[in-house]
Amino acid sequence: MGGVFDYFGERSHPDYTKDLTDEQIKNRNTLRKIMLDNGFKPLDTEWWHFTLEDEPYPDTYFTFPVSDDSISTQ
Repeated sequence: MGGVFDYFGERSHPDYTKDLTDEQIKNRNTLRKIMLDNGFKPLDTEWWHFTLEDEPYPDTYFTFPVSDDSISTQ
C-alpha cells in the first residue's frame, strides 16, 4: 500500500504517488473503488480511512473485549 496504517504524513494521502510503486498505487485505487462501490465514503487525507455512508449508529462507539485466545497466530 506504500504506507503504514495510522501514519498521518503526506504519504497517507490517497493521491500521493511519489516513491510508490505501480502495484502500491493500483492497490490503493482498488481498495478505494471497492469501498466506494459498497457504500463507504473516504477521508481525503488517509488512504485507509472509510466511513459507512448510511451508518446505522453514528453516535455509538462499540468496544469489544479481545483475549489472546481470539487472536490467530497463523
